[in-house]
Amino acid sequence: WTLDAQDGPALVMRIARLVGRFRLRDIRIDILKALYESLIDPDTRHDLGEYYTPDWLAARMVEAAVDNPLEQRVMDPACGSGTFLFHAVRAVLTAAQSSGLSPVTAVKRAIDKVAGIDVHPVAVIFARVTYLLALIPALREGGHPGEVALPVYLGDALQWNLTRAGMNGAQMDLLAGSGTLDIFVPGMTVSEPNITELNPVTLRFPAVVASDAQLFDRVLNTMIAFGERDEPLGSFTAWLTQAVSASTADARVLAETYETMRRLQAEGRNHIWGYVARNLARPVWLASDAQKADVVIGNPPWVSYRYMSGDFKERFRQECQAANLWVGGKVATQQDLSGYFYLRAARLYMRRTGRLAMIVPHAAMSRQAYAPFRTGEVSYFKQTVFHLRFTQAWAFGPEVHPLFPVPSCVLFAEVHTDKAAPQLPARVRSFTGALPRRDADRTEADANLVGALTAWPTIASSDQDGSPYRKVFRNGATLFPRRFVLVDPVAPSGMLPPNPEFPLVRGRAGTQDKAPWKTLVPPEGTVEKTFLRPVLLGESVAPLRVLAPQQAVIPWDQERRELMDAAQAGRRGYPRLSQWLRKSEALWERHKRSPWSFLERLDYYGTLSGQFPLAPIRVVYAASGANLAACLVEDETAVVEHKLYWAAVESLEEARYLCAILNSETLRAGVAQYQSQGQWGARDFDKYVFNLPILRFDTDNSLHRALAQAAKTAEDIAQNVPRKEGEYFVSTRKRVRTALAEHGVAGEMERLTTQLLNSSAA
Repeated sequence: WTLDAQDGPALVMRIARLVGRFRLRDIRIDILKALYESLIDPDTRHDLGEYYTPDWLAARMVEAAVDNPLEQRVMDPACGSGTFLFHAVRAVLTAAQSSGLSPVTAVKRAIDKVAGIDVHPVAVIFARVTYLLALIPALREGGHPGEVALPVYLGDALQWNLTRAGMNGAQMDLLAGSGTLDIFVPGMTVSEPNITELNPVTLRFPAVVASDAQLFDRVLNTMIAFGERDEPLGSFTAWLTQAVSASTADARVLAETYETMRRLQAEGRNHIWGYVARNLARPVWLASDAQKADVVIGNPPWVSYRYMSGDFKERFRQECQAANLWVGGKVATQQDLSGYFYLRAARLYMRRTGRLAMIVPHAAMSRQAYAPFRTGEVSYFKQTVFHLRFTQAWAFGPEVHPLFPVPSCVLFAEVHTDKAAPQLPARVRSFTGALPRRDADRTEADANLVGALTAWPTIASSDQDGSPYRKVFRNGATLFPRRFVLVDPVAPSGMLPPNPEFPLVRGRAGTQDKAPWKTLVPPEGTVEKTFLRPVLLGESVAPLRVLAPQQAVIPWDQERRELMDAAQAGRRGYPRLSQWLRKSEALWERHKRSPWSFLERLDYYGTLSGQFPLAPIRVVYAASGANLAACLVEDETAVVEHKLYWAAVESLEEARYLCAILNSETLRAGVAQYQSQGQWGARDFDKYVFNLPILRFDTDNSLHRALAQAAKTAEDIAQNVPRKEGEYFVSTRKRVRTALAEHGVAGEMERLTTQLLNSSAA
């Protein structure tokens, strides 16, 4: 079509001249990844969990995992722009040249041995070009084998589009011989010649057809060709009987699908479904025994459970439960698609004599959310298929940057054949050093990164270990979307003074708001004063001192002891709160990505309603940060937000005892081994602080009383540290710590805390 457009031929020639300036024969890396990343918006890449892999790391992984490139089949089930495919293909060409194979044979061998899948159509286009660029050395030497079909396919590597039905409703493995490949065609409304609702339909293909690429193409192409000619069903079934050896049941399924495709053709809806069907079937074909890989390699999608959309989140939970991977509970939000993808890729695409090499978050080696993953159990519908044994690991901590948004590791694995349970490697190759740039080359990486053998990271403790305070402290409420809950006062514009019983407020727009909420105008209006409460955020806490809290609309009915939605607030005589909630609920319903109502999201897992009735004495501490900050709270109206943990305690002495310990450097250093690592270092304290043996406060224990008294002294000092106008909370925390150190009470609390923890551990 470009050539048919005005000035189209000139445009094509201009592009050709620009492309001709590149020395493609000299390419040694995937040059398209940066372009691909620039074309796909950050939100889409975040939702897909896509983070491109630098060539130096991909090349190292291919060298370590692929030791016989001429014979081993290599598969990347999340190939992105094709970085791993590039280096795997080049490994084949290098080995072919060393073995004296002809360029034509080398190209054919590469195409036969290296394949990839990706769910994003733009990624597949880029990966195919990258694959072709990898073949250039052999192609330029006369290695063009004629017609070339590059084995990079658009498809769902997870194969969640498959229907599996077995005995008693239990799910079964499609590739084990039961089930169909289902392709859902959505309904639509057409307006010509009359308004007509076209119903959704499903195209079904038997497993025996879907798992044989050549057979599938023959059947699908025949369906399309017969459908375009409007051939009757009898013609198709006659061809099927003659050309395909199918069981009666499979023939019936194919006949129904042909009739459905004919109907789509008649309705004008058959333009793309053949293409969709072919690409969805490729992963099934690659998972067949004949096509399984000796090496499954790549960088799987990283998507935390808390960032998944509603439908995807529910499906992920169900699949993890079926695979015995679901941890749930308090660490559910930390579960990640990468671990599930790793094990599922092993089951679907790896030969039982093969190996895996994949990049996953550093947390996979030690966090509770990955505990089932580390067992190496590969299960399908709660039935163990086999176990993996992790053979080696490369760790890239936060000091290795720029690399990925969070620290990472490469885990290598093979099928475990011993009767004894597989053990994690005792040693890890940990890399340190800073890279000069994100797309550093192999020479720069080798020069700047140093690897050394270290112990496997400490496994995070379970809820049964450590301090009894673990069960007492709870996470605060997730007040989301923030601009519907947190508010700022609005100065009145009229002549009359405002009614203090009904303050005028506006939703607080902040830098932490994310799309689509950050694009919405915050609600504004008057609200009954009783529903405006102080809220303690992470930034509201300094060591032994509460900083300025924020204000929020909290629809808590004190009399009935429950949260209210707009309708309930209206019926109970709170029209202003009802109007505020009505606006928020309408915006929520229009833009939400989960099945929850606004009220259900506000009271996420009871983290808001569970704070009531508000205790007269509480201890709160920040969930994350470089240093832990904790203080006591005596405000019986304030609610606590999720960046803080809180607990009700029986006395001021107990509160101060805890504050002395929680604010100590001794505790921070002890917790570091359990913390997850962010881009800038250890970042989350969560309940890891209670992995240490912090005993329950005992008024008869002189050491406990001494800690409480030291905290009382420190509290008085902290309260008297002046806070500058508009000062960033981190700066205030630092000045408070400096004042405590200069007084000497910080050292006293450190000495007492060290004594307590050492005696408790003993």
